[in-house]
Amino acid sequence: MNVNFEDLKLLPQMYELIEKLNSKLETTQAKRWLSVKELSNYLTFGKDKIYKMVDVQFIESEHYYRKENRLLFDKEKIDEWVLNSSSNTNFKSANEIINNVLNSVSK
Repeated sequence: MNVNFEDLKLLPQMYELIEKLNSKLETTQAKRWLSVKELSNYLTFGKDKIYKMVDVQFIESEHYYRKENRLLFDKEKIDEWVLNSSSNTNFKSANEIINNVLNSVSK
């Protein structure tokens, strides 16, 4: 393997870029609370899909919180939801659960 002297000059720049990437990774991984936009990027869903999931599948005070007219999603709970819903084919939305409970009480 041949190394050119010109290539060695690039090492400081490469090191700096690696440090920046490492810093961004640490920040991203440590972040627990996500905005709609961040959750959209994280799950690779559109923002409209996220809002629909808030109405149908996510449960307030479990998956997300409303704070000053903003939605903040708990990344840990979202990760659990993704793992559980992908392995559970009988997953029911929050509305389905509520309707089932109300139907059983009204009988």
